[in-house]
Amino acid sequence: MSLRLLVVEDDPGFQDLVRALCERRGDSVDVASDGFLGLRLLSERRHDVVMIDYHLPEMDGYALARLMREIARPEDRVRLVGVTADRHGLASRRGADARFDAILVKPLDPDALYATLDRLTAPEVPVAAPAPAPETGADLVWRRFGLAGRPRALICPPPGAAEAAAFGQAFVPVESAAEADLILLSGEGGLAALRSARAGMPARPVPTVDLTGRLSGACDLTFRVAEPASWAAVAEACGGFAARRAGLPGDLDGADPVCHLLALLHVSGRDLVLAGGEGSLAYETGLPPAALMKAVLTLTEAGALACMADGSGVSVQLTEAGRRAATAGLATPSRRPPVRDPRKTAELARLIGEADLDRLHDRLMAQLAGAFAASADLATLAHEAHVVVAMAGSLGFEELAVACRGLETAIAAGSGIAQAAAEARRAAAAVRDLCDAA
Repeated sequence: MSLRLLVVEDDPGFQDLVRALCERRGDSVDVASDGFLGLRLLSERRHDVVMIDYHLPEMDGYALARLMREIARPEDRVRLVGVTADRHGLASRRGADARFDAILVKPLDPDALYATLDRLTAPEVPVAAPAPAPETGADLVWRRFGLAGRPRALICPPPGAAEAAAFGQAFVPVESAAEADLILLSGEGGLAALRSARAGMPARPVPTVDLTGRLSGACDLTFRVAEPASWAAVAEACGGFAARRAGLPGDLDGADPVCHLLALLHVSGRDLVLAGGEGSLAYETGLPPAALMKAVLTLTEAGALACMADGSGVSVQLTEAGRRAATAGLATPSRRPPVRDPRKTAELARLIGEADLDRLHDRLMAQLAGAFAASADLATLAHEAHVVVAMAGSLGFEELAVACRGLETAIAAGSGIAQAAAEARRAAAAVRDLCDAA
């Protein structure tokens, strides 16, 4: 089925990339370089899908999506897709899941783009709707603290009927970690199940909550139903985990203990106690002890973890290099990605043709001319990193994409900016040298 798309994006290179990918499969594409033109085009023509860049010049994509929802006719059933190089920003906005039908991350993965378009426009198969769960007073309390309602919870160990009914007053019990917003530990017998749940979902860490008051060393936080501060802490943890989890790369190798630990520490935002843990319980990572220590040593040697004295024990915490490694998808920060991934370049050439690929290469070279100058202010560096990361990654220039994301991270954190900018300049020069030699 041929689709009509509207792409609201101020970067001409990204416009060209999406147009080439979609027109090759028979779709038609309208382009708007700002939100106001996008609103006008949406009001004049019917579109199946609107792709909206998060960072637009006049208004951000979140605000534009709200306006588009208001002006779109219900019978048109337009689908909105947020597109962003900021893995955290858009996904962490409260209500983003109501504004957008899907979120795609720059650099754009053609397979993810096609799969998203196909999923959003597939004919609906009518099914009997399950009866909605009755709303409880707990739903109102959770909404007051920023959640949509009772969070979905995997309870370890599995409760009996009476316990399940009690838990159901504050949470929605589910059967697996894949469905859960958090994992509840209701007794020491649940430690093995908690370990199994963490091991089985390395790329999707969720908060772990101690209900007993005795097992907090193994969990992220403690919940007491009579304390409003506990409800607020759980709601904050659910939101924080979800926002940071959205920043993990889609191709994370969860089977690698190093990637597993890197993802967990990044998403949980916590330090890891290695000795002297509270109540002699270690925080549950889901990794066997030998694999955990090997991962800690690997990441420490690579500069991704820093060791600290922690009371009578020792703990480790992610460094800035570790945070960059977690969101860039590197197994370790010391493993430098290739200047260009030939497989990604060849696949893009197959999808859009050599002529369009050459034109996109030329556009990237123009973007790199004078980029990341030592005299540039932070706003300019941030804009250059934002624009270049999308095109560089899409064209297979992996090292440059990682360097640009590292520069974005350094600017956001307010530290390490000079080093990150120097790395971006070095990676840009490597791309230019490679293209000049071709």
